[in-house]
Formats: sequence, structure tokens, C-alpha cells
Amino acid sequence: MIYYLVITLILLGSYTVLTYNNLLTNFEENLLHAHIKTKTDLDLFYRRFIESNSIDDLKVVQNIQHDNNIRDLNIKHKCLPSLNDLFNAFNIQSDSINDNLTLTDIRRLSPALVYAKLNSDCQEAHGQATWKNILIGFIAVTFINCSALTGAIILPFRKKPAFKWILSTFIGLAVGTLTGSGIFHLIPMAFNIPKLDTYHSYLNKALFTMIAIYTFYIRDQLSRIFLNVETIICTHGHGDDDLSLQSNDPTESIPSSSQKSTDKSSKVVSLNKHVDNLIENLKAMKAAGWMIFIGDMLHNFIDGLTLGAAFMVSIGEGLRMSLPIACEEFPHELGDLAVLLSSGLTIGQAILVNFLAACSCYLGFFVGAKLGELEEFHPWIYALAGGMFVYIGLADMIPELVSMGDEIEKDYIDSKQSVTILLKVKILLFQNSGVILGVTIMFLLAKYGKHLENFISF
Repeated sequence: MIYYLVITLILLGSYTVLTYNNLLTNFEENLLHAHIKTKTDLDLFYRRFIESNSIDDLKVVQNIQHDNNIRDLNIKHKCLPSLNDLFNAFNIQSDSINDNLTLTDIRRLSPALVYAKLNSDCQEAHGQATWKNILIGFIAVTFINCSALTGAIILPFRKKPAFKWILSTFIGLAVGTLTGSGIFHLIPMAFNIPKLDTYHSYLNKALFTMIAIYTFYIRDQLSRIFLNVETIICTHGHGDDDLSLQSNDPTESIPSSSQKSTDKSSKVVSLNKHVDNLIENLKAMKAAGWMIFIGDMLHNFIDGLTLGAAFMVSIGEGLRMSLPIACEEFPHELGDLAVLLSSGLTIGQAILVNFLAACSCYLGFFVGAKLGELEEFHPWIYALAGGMFVYIGLADMIPELVSMGDEIEKDYIDSKQSVTILLKVKILLFQNSGVILGVTIMFLLAKYGKHLENFISF
């Protein structure tokens, strides 16, 4: 209701209903007083009033900046982001404003409200922060893209007993953060719900949606454990069988330049052979490898698009979007690396191809940052990203989570150990610790993210 009141007043302003002495007409005073009864209502109205975009519609009262009461206060170059700042700037004692606002209170506040709306300093400060937002966003994208290189770091540890247990928890974390981000944040933002519901009551309903999804997921997993109901999983694995192809690395049969000669021409010949080898392997790469490469490029482009738009809103918003993407990229890129290896590439070539696909995130980031300057594009970007996040979390990462549990059980069978119900429950607990942690983090960020953002001065 407050939102529509703001729109009504701005439309009234565009038809010069506001008078030249910068006071509200009786109709406007009555309209405000009909909907603003308490200080809480006033605070909500003020925030909506400042956030609305139709600044030019109130230019008819711009001469308020020349009023003696404002010029004498020396506040022409101050940004007044909160209601308390507004009270202090106009020497209005908060205690002097009745808890139940009267028409007299509205008349006292009307010049202050109009000045705050016409004050351009906050808008200019937002423009000056653009390069800072882009820089921090670029660093965040770079950090996320580094996950494409983590495969080379963790491959030596893949045979450690704890490796798959830890990776299973990370995949669960990706499920929780991706699905939670889509349901708690992105999809509501696409419908502009957080701006209309500042008390975040919609989050309770969104939480019930998550509980429903989680309940059916747990039902399926418990059925597999206690009723031996198997689920058909079609996904790429992270196991040793996929990665064992490194022992057949074609580069091992190619002598290095130091082995053949220290001669400079020999190094050039060796480099050319590596390039030719890469081209030949790409030509011979299986269809699954090309699907992973092209799919990753599109996926990372949309990730970048989301981050670019989010960082243009605020740094805090961008960091909230970075968390689920970073959690998802680590296990996802490792799985992609396994598919590329099984498609005929060497380890070095697979890492290079994986990293090139990840770099499309930069292109998406700059496109998203440009579109992020136009607020009308935000809901569309959030809707696109929300659908992608929920789909990847449920249709992609959950099968990987189940597959990882199956691989752990297979390792026990290969080592001649029995697979007991206790082991299956233990695997489920490890996986669900990540899922629950991810959902909890995204719920808390959706509910208290603005407070955290103000606390750390983003």
C-alpha cells in the first residue's frame, strides 16, 4: 500500500499539484495522513520515496532548495539516507513527532520530504561507486574462475580416503546455496517482492517451499537406504575410473625439449608438437566433451550476467550472489574436468579448455554490469538466474550428490569392506550437513543481508 501511495504522490507532482510555496495541498495532506499513521509507516514511506525513480516529476518544487529554512541549515550537499538523518538535518526532534501522526506533523515534514527527493548528492555518490563496484565484481569473478584450475591442485589427493567425503559435503553445500539463492533471493527479486515486503514475511513461505523440496529429497534417499529402491543417475562422476586416463597421457610419449636438446629450435619444435597435439585431441574429442565445453560457456556467461547486475545494485548484493556460484563451481568444475579427460584430452589440455569456458563469465559480467545500469532489466536478469540456479541445484547437483555417495560405497566394496546401513546413513549425514548449511546461509543472507551490508559499510 505504501508503495502505491508513493507512486500516486509522484504522479500528482508531475501534474503540478504541489504548490509553489512547497507545501502540500489539503488533498495530498489527507492522502498522506490516511496511510501514514505511525513513525514506522513514515519510515517505510520515506525509504520507498527515496528509492522511486521518477525524480524529474518533482522538479516543479525545486525552488524549495532556495527556502530560507533550508539554506540556513547548510544541508544542500548532504545525503539523507534515513529518516533519522532527515530529522536531524531539519532540527526536528523525533520525540516531538507524535507516535500517531497528525496533519500538523505532515505539514512540518513535507518540505523535508521534497528536499530529500530532489537532493542529487546520493545519486551522484552512487555513480561514483560504479568503478569500485566493477573492480570488486571483477575480483569476485576472477576468484570464482580460479575454481577451474583447482582440479590440477586437488588431483594428487583424489585417492585419499577423505577426498570423496569432503567433496560430497561441498556438493551438498552447492545444492543448498544454489537452491536457496534462487528461492529466497533471485525469484522474489524478479517479482520485486522484497521492496514491497520490507518485513520479509515472504521468506517464511519461501522457507516452507525449501522444506517441501528437502522432505521429498530425504524421502527418496531413505527409500534407497532402507528399501533398496535405486535411483537411475546419469551424470559425470569424480572417481578414479574417470581420472585414471591420465596414465595414458599422450604427452608422456612426446619427449620434452630438454630431453631432446637444449637447442632453442628444439624448444620451438616441441611447442609446435604440443599445439598440434591439442588441436588433434580437440578434433577427436567425444561429443560429451563438446557438450560440457559449450554448456559451461553458456552457464558461466549467465553467472557473469547475474554478478554484473548484482554488483551494480550494491557490493553487498554482488557478494551475496558470488557465494552460491563459488560453492557450485568447485565440485562442478571438477566433474567437468573428469568428462574432458574421458573425452580424450590430457590433464593440461582439459584444464586449459575448462578455464577457457570459465572465462565467458567475464563477458557475462561486463554485459550484466552495463544492463545493471538500467533498473528495468534487473527483474529479467534475476528471473533468468533464479531459474538457472534452482535447476542446477535440483537437476544437476543432486544427481551428482547421489552419484558421489554411490562412489563411496563402491570404494568400500572394492576394498572388501561391507556396505552397511550405518555407512549409508553416515554418507547421508555428510551430504546433508552441506545442504542444510547452504540453505541456512542463504536464508540468513536474504533476511539480514541489508543489516550486514550496512554494518560493513558496503
